[in-house]
Amino acid sequence: MKTSEMSAVILAGGKSSRMGKNKMLLPLGDSTIIGTLLATLTELFGECVLVTDHPEAYGDWRVKITADLICGTEKNSLTGIHAGLSVASHPYSFVVAGDMPFVEPELLSRLAALCGKDDVIIPRQGEHFQPLCAIYHKNCLPHIEELLSRQHYKILDFFHALSVRHVDAAELLPFDRQLWSFFNVNNPDDYRLAQEFVEQFKAERLKGIL
Repeated sequence: MKTSEMSAVILAGGKSSRMGKNKMLLPLGDSTIIGTLLATLTELFGECVLVTDHPEAYGDWRVKITADLICGTEKNSLTGIHAGLSVASHPYSFVVAGDMPFVEPELLSRLAALCGKDDVIIPRQGEHFQPLCAIYHKNCLPHIEELLSRQHYKILDFFHALSVRHVDAAELLPFDRQLWSFFNVNNPDDYRLAQEFVEQFKAERLKGIL
């Protein structure tokens, strides 16, 4: 499957408590953290869905915006995935955290190419999974809703009811040599590292286009 036949769902919630401000809007290169991410996603996917409770902060972007749809529960990544999949126009959606600015187009295309028979396509590094850099089908929705009805918020706990394809990180190295696609900005140290890397990331992307 091509990425153009899919949606991208960006989770822009979270309290950013370790950063002291909305980290999505922190400057990064000539853009922001989320702006760098969206610059990649809007080129690749058929649509971009942004899940946030603060739509006014993202009004300059050409994205579909939604808040969490299930109320009366703790706000978390699972409620965000549910909202994004619910309003997405395509059966498959690539789901990513808004603080992961360096997703590689080639890696995303590789994951998309694996769609077809499975409900979830998720990268794995050893015993660790990347649920916020993964692809989900709308078939996941009733199983997510069942977890949320029990106030159960661990993403991996609905996988047993579906067809899940684990993609080993070694298989993805040809498409992202340093696996920067999985890097997220959690704290000031991560932010400093992102600032050091952003120009290299953009130069490598430009090299791939020319």
